[in-house]
Amino acid sequence: MTNLAPSLCITLLAATLAEQASADFMQWSNSEIQYLHGSNYHEPFNPNDVSQAIVTITHAHGWAYGRNFFFMDTLFSESGQQAQTHLYGEAYSTFSLSKIGGLDLSYGIFKDFGLTAGINLGEDMNSRQSGFRAWLYGISVDFDLPGFNYFNIDFLRQRVTETADIGTSWQITPYWQLPFQIAGTKWSFEGFADFIGRNQTAARQALAQPQLRLDLGDFWGDAGHLFIGLEYQYWHNKYGIKGLHDNVPQALLVWKF
Repeated sequence: MTNLAPSLCITLLAATLAEQASADFMQWSNSEIQYLHGSNYHEPFNPNDVSQAIVTITHAHGWAYGRNFFFMDTLFSESGQQAQTHLYGEAYSTFSLSKIGGLDLSYGIFKDFGLTAGINLGEDMNSRQSGFRAWLYGISVDFDLPGFNYFNIDFLRQRVTETADIGTSWQITPYWQLPFQIAGTKWSFEGFADFIGRNQTAARQALAQPQLRLDLGDFWGDAGHLFIGLEYQYWHNKYGIKGLHDNVPQALLVWKF
């Protein structure tokens, strides 16, 4: 089993450099812990529905020349298969062309353009074999859409190098956050979708994880910290395995800080 920490060096170094700079260098920051639970996940070579809990840590921040983002999932199998613990994380850095060039690149629905690089990592903590590795690079387009806090799309080239070097494909990832209110209560519809092309051994994939969140803390005057809701995971050709699909509603609890 390969340690995840060295593989995250690029993004963590960028975060460290940003933190060491002046206060003006760091423009915004958002971190949260999510707890999810679902009961009908599908896994390869397993006819049973798998129940599992997921703890996710996410962090994003903007700085003078762009933004950084990473998340780490810890997945705990509860039933339907032998007890297992898996780690999966992704990290991305986006360099804003408008910030670097000092130019206003907005036009119509387009807000900004950027250059993005990232890494995807997966480890089975019950195995000594190295886990999944994918490297990504491409462009990001930030949109200015009414009502959205953000709506961005990454257009990326993806190369999978482990567990085996199976070549390159493409990946298109929209991600968004749309706040709204119902009868004075505060809600948010947010999430992402990955559309991934096939490579030497993997089929085309579509993975979507939209979330519907209710700001629970707002009921007692502490808005923006505690949320409950639902995440729906749709995964077509899961892990690139043709015919393996997930359709899983997941209970969601979020603490934002």
